[in-house]
Amino acid sequence: MDRIEETINVLRQINKFNAKEISDDILIKSVCDYFNEIKNDSLNQSDLKFLKYISNIAGIPHYFDTLNTQFNHSTEIEEYNLNTFSSLLYESTLHTNENLKVHKFQMKIMDLFEMGKLNRYFLSASTSFGKTHIVFEIIRKMNYGNVVLIFPTIALLSENLEKLISDENYEYFREKYKIHTLSEVTKFEENNLFIYTPERFLSFKEKNPTSIDFNFAFIDEIYKIDNEYLLDEEVKENERDVAYRLSVFYALENNVDVLLAGPYIDFYDPNKNGYNNSFDNFLTQNKIELLNYNQYEIVSKSFQDIKSKKHIDVDKYLEFDFETNRKSDRLIEIVKKINEINENTIVYCSTRNYTETNATTLLESNIFNNHSDNNYSDFINHISKNFSKDWTIIKALKKGIGVHHGLIPKYIQKEIISLFNSAQLKVLLSTTTITEGVNTSAKNLIVLHSKKGDKELKKFDAKNIAGRAGRFLYHYSGRVIVLQNEFMKAIESEPEGIKHKNYDLKAPKDEIDLFYSKDEFLSQADQDRKTDIKAEQEKRGIPDEIFNLYKVVSRLDKITIYDEIKKLTVSELELIKTLIRVINYKLDIDYDGFQVILKVIHPIVKNQKLKFLIDYKGLNGDYSTLTHLLHFYLTGGFIGSIKYKISQNIKIDKAISDTAEFVYNTLKYQVVKYIGVFNIMYRFIQAQENNKSFEEIIGIDRLLVKLEYNALTEFGRIASDYGVPSNVVEYYESPESANQIKANFDSYELTIFNRIEKIISGTDSNN
Repeated sequence: MDRIEETINVLRQINKFNAKEISDDILIKSVCDYFNEIKNDSLNQSDLKFLKYISNIAGIPHYFDTLNTQFNHSTEIEEYNLNTFSSLLYESTLHTNENLKVHKFQMKIMDLFEMGKLNRYFLSASTSFGKTHIVFEIIRKMNYGNVVLIFPTIALLSENLEKLISDENYEYFREKYKIHTLSEVTKFEENNLFIYTPERFLSFKEKNPTSIDFNFAFIDEIYKIDNEYLLDEEVKENERDVAYRLSVFYALENNVDVLLAGPYIDFYDPNKNGYNNSFDNFLTQNKIELLNYNQYEIVSKSFQDIKSKKHIDVDKYLEFDFETNRKSDRLIEIVKKINEINENTIVYCSTRNYTETNATTLLESNIFNNHSDNNYSDFINHISKNFSKDWTIIKALKKGIGVHHGLIPKYIQKEIISLFNSAQLKVLLSTTTITEGVNTSAKNLIVLHSKKGDKELKKFDAKNIAGRAGRFLYHYSGRVIVLQNEFMKAIESEPEGIKHKNYDLKAPKDEIDLFYSKDEFLSQADQDRKTDIKAEQEKRGIPDEIFNLYKVVSRLDKITIYDEIKKLTVSELELIKTLIRVINYKLDIDYDGFQVILKVIHPIVKNQKLKFLIDYKGLNGDYSTLTHLLHFYLTGGFIGSIKYKISQNIKIDKAISDTAEFVYNTLKYQVVKYIGVFNIMYRFIQAQENNKSFEEIIGIDRLLVKLEYNALTEFGRIASDYGVPSNVVEYYESPESANQIKANFDSYELTIFNRIEKIISGTDSNN
C-alpha cells in the first residue's frame, strides 16, 4: 500500500469513528499503524499538521511526539490552521504538568477518582497502556497523605524508587513524602509513601499493625491472587498467590482508595457455562469497579507464524529467505535480518537451559562478529574478574547477546537489561522473567516455545509474553515472530477467567485461607477445621499477634514448631543460645546450634530440594549440607559460595546457577520463612518461661535480616535492593573500612556506586 492509499485508509477510519461505526480501539490501531508506516518518510509541514491532528483524534498525542524523540523528525509546526489549534487545545487538557501528559484513556481513569467518595478500581489493560504512570498522576491529583505501592519484584521497587528520587518530573513526591522501601520503619512523617513487594508489605504490617492508616493503595500484577495465573517456568512450592491475596486483604482495610492492576486478565462471562462468580463476589463485597481496557493496544502488534515457508514478507522493512527448516538456522536468519535493519529483539525461551543453549547458537554464528563491547568493557572486566571469563553469559555479552533468567545474579540481570534498552545489546534471550518486573524497549519478539518450563502456555501467558514486543513512546508497533511452535494456538485459545478462592464456597481452601475468608465462603468442613485449629492454639496459649507473624506459614505448622521447641533438651537449648551469640558476634553460624534448628523445622518443610539439603549429611554424617552451604555464604558471600562449588569440581555455569538457586530461592525465600517461624516461637516460649516480654528476648533476627536483604544496615539494604556488586554493599555495611573498600573499587563498581549514592543521599535527605 502506498502513502496515498494509507492516508485515505486512515481518513476513512476517522470518518467511521466520528459516525460511531467503529470503536476507540480500532481507531487507535489504524492511527498507530499509519504512524508506523510513515515514521521513516520525509515529512513536510502539511504532513506534520495532519499527523498532529490524527494523533489527537485517537486521543494519544504521544504518537506525534515520538516522531521527534525516537525517529529524529523535526516536529515544529510553523503555521497553524483550525485543526492544529483544535488539536493543541485538546492536548492541553491531557497535560498534568508542563512536561507530563497522559493519553485519553489514562485520563478517563484519572477522572474516576474524586474527592469525598470511595475510589476503588480493578484495571486490566494491555502492557503498553501505561498503568504505573496513571498511579503517580492519581496520587498527585488526589493529594493523598499515606500511600503504599506494591510491585511484584524488588527490581520494579528499585526502579520506581530511582524515578521518585532522581527524575525532575517527580519532585512533587520528594517534597511531599517520606519514602520508605524497607519493612523496618522506625519513623513516620505526616505524609509517607511506601514502595513494597507483597511479601515486604506483609512484613511491614506484621511490625506495624496499627501504626499508620493508608489513604491509597496500588497493587500491580494483581492476577497473582489466582495461582493458576502464575507465570513460573517450573512447578515448585509457590506461595505468591497467598502473599498477593493477603496483601489485597490488608490493603483494603479502613476504606482506603485502591487501584488494582494487571495485564490482559480474563473474566468469566456469567452467561456462559462454567461461570465462576468468585471474582465478581470479591469486587462486589469490596465495592471495587472493574475497568476492562484489554482491547486497547496503544502499541500495535503484528503476528507472523513461521511454519515451513521458504520466503516470508513480514512487512516493508523485514523479509526472510530460509534455506532450511532447522529451527536454529531459522533463528539465526531472523536475528540477522533484524540486526541488519538496526532493531533489537527478545527471544522467548521456555527454560533457563534453552536461553543459554540458544545464546550459544547465536554466539557461534557470524551475525555479531563485528560487534564491539568497548562501551561496556568495564562491566565485562568486572564480571570476568569476579566470576569467570569462561561463563557463557560473559561470552555472549562480548558479542552483543544478553541472557536473562532467574538464576543470574540480580545486579547482572539489571545491567543486561540496561545495556539492551540502550541498544548496546542487540538480542536478549529470556524466560518468563521478562514478563514481570522488567521494562524493555524491544521492537521484536521471537517466540521459540509455547511452554513455560514443561507447562503449556495459557492464553493469558501468551498475550503477556507477546506484550513485550513494542514499547509505548519507543515504537508504534511490535512484531511477534513465532518460530515453529503452538504459540498462536495459545493466543487464540478460549480465555480462562480469574478466580479469588477466598470468595468461592466450593474452592478447596489452604489452611491460611480459612482465616481470611468470610464464613459464607467456607464449607462446614472448612469451618470445623478452623474451629479445631483455634482450639489447638488456645490449648497452648499462643496469642493471635504471634500467629500473625509470617502470615504465609499455616497456624498448624507454627503449632508444630512450638511443640518441637518445647521438646528440646536443656543441652539443645544451650546450643541454640551459643548459635545466637555467634550470629550476633560475627554473623556466622555455630554448626551444632543450627543443626538443632533444622531438627525443629524439619517436620514442616515441604520443598523437596530443601529437605534434601537438610537430610543429606555427606560421608561424615555430622552436619547437613545446608549448614555447610549457609556457613560458606555468610563468610564468603555469593562469590565465596561459587568458589566453594568450583572446589567441588562443578563447572562454572552450573556453579553460578546452583549458587543463585540456593541464595535467591532456598535461602532468601524458604529458609527465611521456616527459621523465621522458629525464631518467633522460640522467643515467645523463652519470654513465657522467663517472665519477660517478647521484645526482650534475643533470637536469630540478625541472621534473618542478612538472608532476606543480604545486608544489615539501612543503606546497605537499599543498595542491595537496587542491585549492586557485593563490594558496593560492603561499603555501606562496614563504615569503619568504607574508604579502603571504595579505594579498591574497579571502574564498573565505581560507576554503580556513584549511581546508588544519588539514590541513597536522596532517600537520606528525604528521611
